[in-house]
Amino acid sequence: MEHLVALPNAEGVDLLKQELYSKISKFALVDDDGETYYTNTVHAIYFDSDGVLTISALIPKDEHFTKWNKWVKILSDDEKVIADIETPAIQFVKGVGGEQTIKLTVSGEAGEVVFKKDEYLTIGEMNGLYISTVEALTTKVFQLENKLIEKGIL
Repeated sequence: MEHLVALPNAEGVDLLKQELYSKISKFALVDDDGETYYTNTVHAIYFDSDGVLTISALIPKDEHFTKWNKWVKILSDDEKVIADIETPAIQFVKGVGGEQTIKLTVSGEAGEVVFKKDEYLTIGEMNGLYISTVEALTTKVFQLENKLIEKGIL
């Protein structure tokens, strides 16, 4: 036997997810030499409209980084790497940056917010959490309105 493969049961998966959610807290920008040049707290962690765990990392637009970025790392509260995300080579010079949305292949209930650092809503969060719901409701309202028009009520 070369490898034993273990598939956790539903309770085990829930336990692993809860452990993961409580550990994710930071992100780091790493250059092409493997050196970390910027670290900060993640802005938000939530399940998007498709139920995919989504991390919102805000990269300051007012800072001028001279390093070429090659990786974004998702870090735990004790600085352990949870995920490495390779990026195209980019230099976050002044005016470049903003919200980076990262999707991890962990599923859950759509719309559930796991962590929120600030009270304001970013565009990425709005798109991931609310826009699909608003679009679905708007479609239903139009369908209802068309039926009422067909029946002569409106």
